[in-house]
Amino acid sequence: MTWNEKYWDIISNIYWTPRFIGMSSVASETLGESNALPKEGRVYVRTRKHKDILEYLSFQEEVLNHVFNVTFAIAGDAILSSLLCEPLEIEDEGPFTSLGRELALRFDFGESNVTQPDGFFTTPKSVLGVELKLGSTTWPEQIAKYLALMHLEERCSGKRDNLGLLFIVPESVREGHLSKIGVEGSGIDAEFLTRLNRSKLPKRIRDLLEKNPDSIDSVRSRVRLASVSWIWLRDQLEQIESTLDSSKPGEQTLLRLLCGLRTQIECHEKTGITKKLQPIVDS
Repeated sequence: MTWNEKYWDIISNIYWTPRFIGMSSVASETLGESNALPKEGRVYVRTRKHKDILEYLSFQEEVLNHVFNVTFAIAGDAILSSLLCEPLEIEDEGPFTSLGRELALRFDFGESNVTQPDGFFTTPKSVLGVELKLGSTTWPEQIAKYLALMHLEERCSGKRDNLGLLFIVPESVREGHLSKIGVEGSGIDAEFLTRLNRSKLPKRIRDLLEKNPDSIDSVRSRVRLASVSWIWLRDQLEQIESTLDSSKPGEQTLLRLLCGLRTQIECHEKTGITKKLQPIVDS
């Protein structure tokens, strides 16, 4: 996949989440008579000003997710290996493919958004999931969704040597955030799948777990878990930037790419980073 696919991921996400552009729905019958309005149903109106929507977005995980995915769709294999594989203690030099909303077609979900991973990467040797966290907690069924996606990917393109799920969370919750849902260490215990509240899962994912118990359990037994903080990621990006020579065109491009992600991490609310850079707003 080329990185421009991530742009269309963003457009799709905005289409399905109109509040990101300041739109709210109202019942059409409350707006009075007009030939331009539908007689029934709901219409969307803009309810926030530009600066208000920027402030609102500064708290949303999806915006950081967009920048993260564009960056990791463009960055070279060495960057992905360092930032995604090393925390999981996985050795893999790539080549990496970043997958997003195209998973719906890849796995024949149709147009329904069965589940949308924050990050999903494949190589000939590995399948990696990345879950971005700001204020929300991790829950067991969230992990189960990634197990189902890894099962589907292996069914689609072959079994892998390495499976990994990396969490990026605020430093204040990094230690112990998985133990709160009964997951200890870098592996998932054999009883994990029996503890799930399957009613919280989309029907398609629930059916996968019920119809493929052995394959899903095989994924469960092989997947490695790890957690890093937003501070760690910011520091790693900064360290890589410090080694790049801005006079060389290729390194200059990478420097600008990584700087953009680092700056977004620093200025985004709830990453747990004290340094705050104000977003640019219209005067």
